[in-house]
Amino acid sequence: MRYLLLPISGAYALVIFIRNRLFDRHILPSQKVPNSIGVGNLSMGGTGKSPLSIYLAEFLLKNNYLPALLSRGYGRVSKGFIEVQRNALSIEVGDEPLMFKQRFKTNAHVFVCENRINGTEKIRNKHPESVIIYDDIFQHRKVNPSFLILTTPYNDLFLDDHILPVGRLREPISSAKRADVVMITKIPQDISDERIRKIKQRFERFEKPIFFSSVTYGNMVPFEKQNKTVRNILLVTGIADPSHLINHLENKFSIETISFSDHHVYTASDLNKIHEKFGTFDSEKTIILTTEKDMVRLSKFKALISKGDYPWYYQPMNIHIREESDFQSLIKKHVREI
Repeated sequence: MRYLLLPISGAYALVIFIRNRLFDRHILPSQKVPNSIGVGNLSMGGTGKSPLSIYLAEFLLKNNYLPALLSRGYGRVSKGFIEVQRNALSIEVGDEPLMFKQRFKTNAHVFVCENRINGTEKIRNKHPESVIIYDDIFQHRKVNPSFLILTTPYNDLFLDDHILPVGRLREPISSAKRADVVMITKIPQDISDERIRKIKQRFERFEKPIFFSSVTYGNMVPFEKQNKTVRNILLVTGIADPSHLINHLENKFSIETISFSDHHVYTASDLNKIHEKFGTFDSEKTIILTTEKDMVRLSKFKALISKGDYPWYYQPMNIHIREESDFQSLIKKHVREI
């Protein structure tokens, strides 16, 4: 079946090649945006972009910069330029932007706009001193950030993939040359130096700095009700790949999972099914756990969750970067001096 898709994949690759050449030769316009950082990927699905965007915003705040996160707002029903507020619904602004806003509160500005040029101009008018962080920007060639980070997960490197529809790549592998750095995400905590060296060798052809990041998890945060003892977890996720979180939890708890598709829009029926499943456990020692991204999508059901007195929690996630000081030095070179 895969071989039957090769002609379609070849035609798609040709279209992308021509488009990129038009941008590279400045036939199609691309706006250089000083004092900005872009985060993106080559493939479909979760590659660790959102945790990296959060890391960048936190780093900028610690160094007295003002971050402004700009996203398309995938899955939202609204249109145009919107500044995200903490009390917004994910269906209005997208789940990642709402997660950013609820994480940073008033410390950082978060915006959505499907037209990145228009969004950039409006942010610069409102907050000219800000450092714009573009979430999922790699294919949006009309915007050219001053620093571009390409992410790829350790267990699914873009080097081992193929272009759509044979594989999951949105662009040819050669497009990686546009990035300023490549970030290998979701590496194991116990990865060896030898394994790191071998991966770096595979990426030498791009002549870009290669960095590695691992996922770290904080304490589980209750929506409202708390259980004193937790031995069992009903894990509810609507993300591309929950395997890393499952592996983390299995070391400490007995896990049952309910998985939905990425960016799933939860319904009251979903909540009822989840609560029915929860009813089959020892409720005094069991919690319902979800991701931080899912939490913002579930916030519209707070009254239903509170009424049933269900112990919902969410799992905060951060990243740790190897050779962090070198990575942070590169960031500082591409943003305004303090």
